[in-house]
Amino acid sequence: MNQADPFAADPSVRAMRAVFAALEAAEAELLGRSGLKAWDPRLRAWRQKARDAFEAAWPSALSQGLARQPEEAAALYLLCLGRLLTAGGLSLPEGALPEVPALAALLEKGS
Repeated sequence: MNQADPFAADPSVRAMRAVFAALEAAEAELLGRSGLKAWDPRLRAWRQKARDAFEAAWPSALSQGLARQPEEAAALYLLCLGRLLTAGGLSLPEGALPEVPALAALLEKGS
């Protein structure tokens, strides 16, 4: 039985789905570049903390016009996740994280 998605026409739902898709794609690329496997047991805690940090920082980023597009939100999430990965002792390859000084500064202020 193929049921239609009753929320597919809602622009806010479509926008959030685009954000989630961008976050997932960005994370997958970061994990691939860093050599981490998706089933690494350490990732669960890091992802949870990164999500919490992202959810705390995203409203400020939005109010400052810094993360209104899905790709910008993904950059913010990657910066949150990257901080946790490096704090956990992982070495990320050069250029693995986005270089967005305004987002990095926002996270510094929130820390």
